[in-house]
Amino acid sequence: MPSNHLYSVDSQSFDDEIDEIRKKRLQKIMSLAQPVEEPVILNVDDFDDFVENSPIVVIDFWAEWCGPCKMVAPILKDLAKEYSGKVWIGKVDTDSNRELAMKYGATSIPTFWAFKNGKPVGRFVGAQPKAAFVDVFKQLIELDMKKFEEEMAAKEDEKHSH
Repeated sequence: MPSNHLYSVDSQSFDDEIDEIRKKRLQKIMSLAQPVEEPVILNVDDFDDFVENSPIVVIDFWAEWCGPCKMVAPILKDLAKEYSGKVWIGKVDTDSNRELAMKYGATSIPTFWAFKNGKPVGRFVGAQPKAAFVDVFKQLIELDMKKFEEEMAAKEDEKHSH
């Protein structure tokens, strides 16, 4: 007997497929938050998951042609090992991910963004020596997010009261 529908979908296999997609996505998110010993290459598809699921993150916005970016790369690789499980380092190629570069104002590179508990807490531009990164990493680890958010809210209130 012909069906009244143009096509038929087996809802169980569709649900199974959706569940499988969800499971794979969750596994990827969970793997992003695992301690890593080298910078993680990110793009628009996994950037938000990485930032939101890693407690402390420093993102390097860089490009292949950028000399200062190349100078910083081995420092970040060393620090990823030294701070594994404490600070997650991500790298975003600005040439391949212009949307992210624009969103985070990475017009000069390298640009670095720091996140804690999924929230942006700082930004700096330009190649830095290892000691400067170590200082930033220590500050991020010690940063009291509740106090930071209260201070940011107070600054916003002050801006709006003038």
